[in-house]
Amino acid sequence: MQYNPTLHKLSNGVTVILDPMELETVSVKVAFATGSRDELPHEYGLTHFCEHMLCKGTPRFPNKRSIDDYMDYYGGFRNASTGSGSLNFYGRILAENINILVDFIGDQLQNSLFDPAKIEIERSVVCDELRRALDNPSRQFNDFMSEKVFGNAVSSTLNLGTIDTIMSFTRDQMLEFLSRRLSAKNCTIGISGRILDTDALLKQLEKSFSFLPTHDVSENTDIPYTPCVAHNTKSDKNNVKLRILFPNIWPHTYENRAKNCALGRFERFMTKEISNVLRQDNGLVYGFGGIVVGNNERSWNGFGTETSATNISRVVSLIAQNAFRIYNSPEITPDVLDRYNRKDKLGDADWLESATARCDKLLGFYHHHGCLYDFYDTLDMFNRITVDDVIKYSRGYFDGPMAIVTQGADFDADLKQIWNENFKA
Repeated sequence: MQYNPTLHKLSNGVTVILDPMELETVSVKVAFATGSRDELPHEYGLTHFCEHMLCKGTPRFPNKRSIDDYMDYYGGFRNASTGSGSLNFYGRILAENINILVDFIGDQLQNSLFDPAKIEIERSVVCDELRRALDNPSRQFNDFMSEKVFGNAVSSTLNLGTIDTIMSFTRDQMLEFLSRRLSAKNCTIGISGRILDTDALLKQLEKSFSFLPTHDVSENTDIPYTPCVAHNTKSDKNNVKLRILFPNIWPHTYENRAKNCALGRFERFMTKEISNVLRQDNGLVYGFGGIVVGNNERSWNGFGTETSATNISRVVSLIAQNAFRIYNSPEITPDVLDRYNRKDKLGDADWLESATARCDKLLGFYHHHGCLYDFYDTLDMFNRITVDDVIKYSRGYFDGPMAIVTQGADFDADLKQIWNENFKA
């Protein structure tokens, strides 16, 4: 599969990544490095609300019907999303019509109407979206964990805001907010797929995005961490959701990639072994796996599962016992690492064959590391990892202050004490 992305800069500083592929279509993504993590409390949900309004019409395309008809005619689609650290506008279209999609995204970013009547309609829509999120048990658990452990810094629901903030936003506030948060300096454009004429495409990008200003935009990457044991009671539930977290031992820098790759192999081996104990040997859980919480700068790794309230003590004790055993006597072998590498080839194929996935990866990697993602270098890095590397770079995994978070039925057990009693010889 062809993989040869190239890096370009528009005259105002916008970064462009072009990733040619032998396809009939092309995927485009315009990403701004700003999101809910950058909002002040009175702005919670403002980025997301602005995303909605940036998709509600321009003088050229004043309503959703005209937008959809236009995209359908040229064989494309478009959408947008808001994350904790990104505001994204993206789509996919037949390769010969790439200028249509590029021009459209540029138009909506520069000329969206922010019609007051549509703002009021969308205000109700966003409130409904928030209510749906608040009713979702998984979101409830993640929000509880974020509140107790991370001071809401990784809350997915706060991405939507609160009813009070959503109701408070004005048109002037939205426009002023966007004028501060959108800039050529925090914008990266990724295009993966059939690129018929690179020079012509770059000229079109220059034309469509030259309006972006060039001021600096700050990013809030801080995540406070409070190690704790916390339970969110849900009296209507029979099971208990469980998360056990430890601070990641290697910062997510470009220089630490190999160390984190080796650490990931250790986590993969450990979670598989513990899963076998919990499910195959004892039948205590349906699923068990590793989890990661945080951002590109800092993260917390650990375990996630759920079980009945009557079994929670036994599950935690078995996790602790086997985590200690595997950590101190890792039975990982070169053959295990070879099997991981062969298994990963399927995932690599899925990634290499998807223009959307490649575009996302290239943009995310560039935003974090400031350089192109080199797939072949990464593949070689994984292939070079040895058993000694896995052991060396996983030392200290359990040394940091842990957090144990649960949600569901009540239980009578001190999970931290159970862990401490079992995480030992």
